[in-house]
Amino acid sequence: MGVFNKDGNHKIMLIQSKDGKNFEDNNGRLVNEKGYLIDRNGNVIDAENKKVWWLLKHLKHGEFPKIFPYTKFNIKNIQGDFDLDPLGNPILEKDGSGHPIDRQGRRVNGRGYLIDQEGFIIDKRGKLYFDLNTQDVEGEIPAVFRTGLLKSDTASSLSRLMSEIVRN
Repeated sequence: MGVFNKDGNHKIMLIQSKDGKNFEDNNGRLVNEKGYLIDRNGNVIDAENKKVWWLLKHLKHGEFPKIFPYTKFNIKNIQGDFDLDPLGNPILEKDGSGHPIDRQGRRVNGRGYLIDQEGFIIDKRGKLYFDLNTQDVEGEIPAVFRTGLLKSDTASSLSRLMSEIVRN
């Protein structure tokens, strides 16, 4: 986020840039309409302008998909049942219509994520997780969801947390 003054309702007060086409924060850094620091391409970046956190195409109305440090995300909940080839790519079968399926016959995309009829990524219960705007052209999800930065809802993460509490 940029640095802003706030109005009486605690909403950030964006500053119109000199060209009138963009917004800036109090430090003159480029921001979007929600106050996130952005590069010239509209991608959300870190404060040092060294890392792109969210690509413009993944944003909806200037916001990234809602995740927070306490969000629990387990990638296994959206992955099909398949083996990997030596390069780490899913080995998938095809149904009668030529669509990729996992070993259990569920429809998946080329990356092995469970999908519905529209190509939206869903979990094992059918709940929507990622629409087409949030996926890249190959059906991959944003890196923050693949890197393990978000807490997993597994028993092992609970065990690690309990061990850390005991150590401290």
